[in-house]
Formats: sequence, structure tokens, C-alpha cells
Amino acid sequence: MELKDILARNLTRVLEAHDMSANDLANRSGMAQKTLHSMVNGTHQCRIDNLDNVAKALLVSPTTLVTPGLPTNLVMSRKLPRLMKKYSNLTAEQRDKVEEYIDSLI
Repeated sequence: MELKDILARNLTRVLEAHDMSANDLANRSGMAQKTLHSMVNGTHQCRIDNLDNVAKALLVSPTTLVTPGLPTNLVMSRKLPRLMKKYSNLTAEQRDKVEEYIDSLI
């Protein structure tokens, strides 16, 4: 299975589990809807920066999104959409602090 197919499957699972649309994720990631739809459909050879934008919007590492068999706890977490919304409302400086804190925990 190609990497773009794994990404498409994982993105689809996350969107379905959280009742999100690809448009919602496009808005959160700052990406064009057409590009994100292509990633979700597996018809787009994803650039690294696009993968990074989507991962940041979902508060996961890019490797999580391209890992075969996305972890169930990520898909089933009901906290993720709430956290994403709060994170998206932070300033760039606040986001940096959150990321530094998370990095210190892992």
C-alpha cells in the first residue's frame, strides 16, 4: 500500500470518528480545500509541508498520520476536536509554549 493511501485511510478515519468534514480540517490547517480533499481521497501526492499542516491541525505527529493501522485511541478520543478548536484560537506565541510543554512531557 502506498503512503498516500495510508494517509487517506487515516485521515478518513479521524474525520469520521470526530464528525468532521474535510472542509473543517482544511480551515483548521489553513490549506486549500481542493488540496485537502485530494489527500483524503488518496489522489494527491502529499507534500511534506501539507502533511505537517494537517498534523498540527489535528495535534498529532506527521508520522502518526502515515502509520498503517492508525491507533484506535487517537481515532476514538472525543477530546481531540475540543483541543483542536482551543489550539486554533491561540496566538503563535501561545502555540509555541504549548508545543514546548508537550515536548517536555514526551
